[in-house]
Formats: sequence, C-alpha cells, structure tokens
Amino acid sequence: MFNSVGTFLTEKSLNKEFYIYECGYEDVKPREPYQYEPIDYYLIHYILKGQGHFFINDEHVILEENQGFIIPPNTKNNYYPLTEDPWSYRWIGFKGAACHEIFQECGLLLPTSEKNSSNYVYQFLDKYQMDSHFKNVFAFSEVNKPYSALGEAYHIVDLLSSQYHERIIHNLSEAEKYVEKAMNLIHQHYYNPDFNIENLSDAVQIERTYLFRLFKKYKQISPKTYLIEYRLNKSAELLRKTSYSIEEIAFLVGFNHPSHFSRQFAHYKKMSPSKFRAQFYSK
Repeated sequence: MFNSVGTFLTEKSLNKEFYIYECGYEDVKPREPYQYEPIDYYLIHYILKGQGHFFINDEHVILEENQGFIIPPNTKNNYYPLTEDPWSYRWIGFKGAACHEIFQECGLLLPTSEKNSSNYVYQFLDKYQMDSHFKNVFAFSEVNKPYSALGEAYHIVDLLSSQYHERIIHNLSEAEKYVEKAMNLIHQHYYNPDFNIENLSDAVQIERTYLFRLFKKYKQISPKTYLIEYRLNKSAELLRKTSYSIEEIAFLVGFNHPSHFSRQFAHYKKMSPSKFRAQFYSK
C-alpha cells in the first residue's frame, strides 16, 4: 500500500498533558513472532489493509482493516501480520499526564474486573477520514508543525470519543434514556427562569414522580437538585471568568431573584457568590 515505511520521533513536548512523541506508517512484512519490550508511552495504531495478530496481557485477537489497537505504557504486548495477508497501518505515540484519561474518553483502557483484549481494540469504519487524520499527523510532524499535528491528533480523539458515547447512548435502557434526555434538556434551557421540573417532565413525556424516581436511581439526586446544581455551576463559571455583576449572573443562569440565587449558592457552595469570586482576584 505504502511500498515504504515512514517514522518520526521527537523529544519535544508541547505541554505536560498530551503530546505526540512519535508517528509513522508501514507495510509490515511477514516475520517470525518476537516479544516487544514494554514501552513508556501510549501507542495507537489504525489498520488500513490486511490482517494481523495482536497480543496484550496474554490475550490474543486477530485484527483487520478499519480496526485499531492501543498499547499503554509498561504493558506486555506483541503484534505481527498474518503471513497470507500482511497488514499496513499508521501509528502515533503519545506522552503526557492526561493520556490515560483521554483514551478512556474514547472507550479504551477502561477498568474491568478481568483482563480483556477489547479494552485495547477499537473499530472505525470510515477509513478515509481516520487515515486522513493519521496521515496529517505524520505530515505536519515531518515539517516541524507540532501544533498542527497535535490538532489532527485531537480530531482522532474526537472521532473515537463521539463514536464511543453514541454507542453508550444506544445501549442505554429506556429508563436511562429518559434521564439522559432530561439532562440534555436542562443543559439547553437552564438559563430560562420559567423552565422547571414540570416543564421538564412534560418535555420528556413521563410523569413527574417517575422522573424523580429515575433520577434518584441513576444520579442519586432529584431532578430539581440537578437543575439547581447545574445553574449554580454555570454561575460559578461566570463569577470566575466574567465581570458581570452578581445580580446579572443570577438572571443569566435562570434565577428570578438575586437574593434567592445568593442563598442557594451559599447553601450548595458553602460560601457567598462574592466570597467565591474574591478567590480569583489578584492581590
């Protein structure tokens, strides 16, 4: 496919959280299996053609076109192509303190009660789109445009994360879907002072008491408390990052009366809005 191999390696870190350490592509030639030494970074592959064996923590799976795999640091692994149909793939190596959390957002490296190779394997059927981003990571890296390369890497993360969260929603029970829909409606309408739990249950099309039971079961709080806490969290963002007055912020997050807003803020945040804001003033 490539009729060649390309590699790029750098010790330059753009930040401490998430950055590209290496990347490349290869038409892998059939070879005798051998054990890889554990690495000290996160290495993710995407298969464009062919098939191969992937071993991780003594688990084994055969992977093919449109699939990929990730190897976390200090993990026993091995991978090599099928002799009759050797694979071609692209790869990127990442370092940084946020790598594990970022890849968990993509549905990878999630904690399980037992070893499971699916924790390290993914599928993405739009090969053109995924190949394009992997390719651009390498191209930008080679011409010393590390920020552009990292931007392309974040596109890959976004595609995998979006796919994973869509799958989660698809697999939710009907009851969980009611809660998910209600939460999304709160996120969309929290700023409207006329938006309340009665409006919410009408929009979700279930009885208010049933919505209450579902929230208590799946979120351990009532829908009313969730709405209040969401409004207060939004107000905390505005207090910290804007110059709006406390009264203006109260109205912006859906409270009819600034005094009521201040009482609720003090109750849930354990300090007044003005004291909260004062924490972020330069002295």
